[in-house]
Amino acid sequence: MNAPSHFPVAEPTDAIDTLAEADDPRRSFLRARWFEASGDPTLSTAIARAPSGRPLAALPLVTKSVGPLRVRQVAGAYWPFRGAPVDSAASVDALAEGLCKSGTARALGTVWRIGPVVADDPSLVTLRNAASQAGWHCLERAVGALFCLDLVALRASGTWPSTKGKQKDRWRVRQLEKSGPVRIERFTGRDWTDRERDAIAAIEAASWVGQLDEGGDTKFADPALRRYWEHASQDRTIAAMIGGFILWVGDTPAAFTFGLESGDTRYCIANNFDRQFHKFSPGRVLLYHDFEDAADRGFARIDWGLGDGGYKSAMGAHADAAVIDLLFVRNPLLARIAAPLWRRGSA
Repeated sequence: MNAPSHFPVAEPTDAIDTLAEADDPRRSFLRARWFEASGDPTLSTAIARAPSGRPLAALPLVTKSVGPLRVRQVAGAYWPFRGAPVDSAASVDALAEGLCKSGTARALGTVWRIGPVVADDPSLVTLRNAASQAGWHCLERAVGALFCLDLVALRASGTWPSTKGKQKDRWRVRQLEKSGPVRIERFTGRDWTDRERDAIAAIEAASWVGQLDEGGDTKFADPALRRYWEHASQDRTIAAMIGGFILWVGDTPAAFTFGLESGDTRYCIANNFDRQFHKFSPGRVLLYHDFEDAADRGFARIDWGLGDGGYKSAMGAHADAAVIDLLFVRNPLLARIAAPLWRRGSA
């Protein structure tokens, strides 16, 4: 039987979920709920379609201020990244044609943004080239570089974690046990409750990040970000990807890891520890537990995001792909004016 020449036009939620399933498995969390979870009232979705009606890319957009400009920006959590679901089989030409359609172009507007994103992500490369072909000028600025652990190579080396490192971690646990029984609990987005989220929030509040003047980048001590993850996990597919560990010393939550698993990758989104236990490094103990658990369950890679490469490198991570922020500008004169400001991070 021949495939139908026309696809029924799906609702945006269905189209986004369909595209997430057709994208690279590492990006399969980019479902409708991923974008809706922020509760931003300006959210609307531009969908680029093939002539048959088949969705090729979905751009869930919210309105934000970028310097003096009000621009449409791809929504979602800051990390793992603010990607957009793209059919991995879509060609640049077909996607460019879909972006040129009046409804899609109007929804994107004169200026739109996607970032931070991974520079060499094939779906991003296709989208970027298609947008340029469709008439937008792409302005790029560097954000940093990912740190990743190649779990397959590290396991194959036979030296990770090192025997000395394991002995040191056992000693650390023994020292922690002097303050109370030590146990490690696993949670997922499908089975977590307020108890686990409260425990993570308490650790964040008692961590060095929680002591920063501006409150730091906390995922659960910050009520708005906590609501984001609670709402995202209402999608049972995303909920199954969310997970992490909490290390308890007696009745006190001492350290946590929090991440997302998609395709062959575990994204390490957040980890921290209560400063009262800092002498015995509960955060390091738990991170190794988390990474070894991921390797045992068949994950090939830990994506540890941006940030301090010092302690990450010491635990086996290496600098990986560049992370960039992209601004697409329709008007060539405005693009020339905005380019130096954008690259300096002033826009």
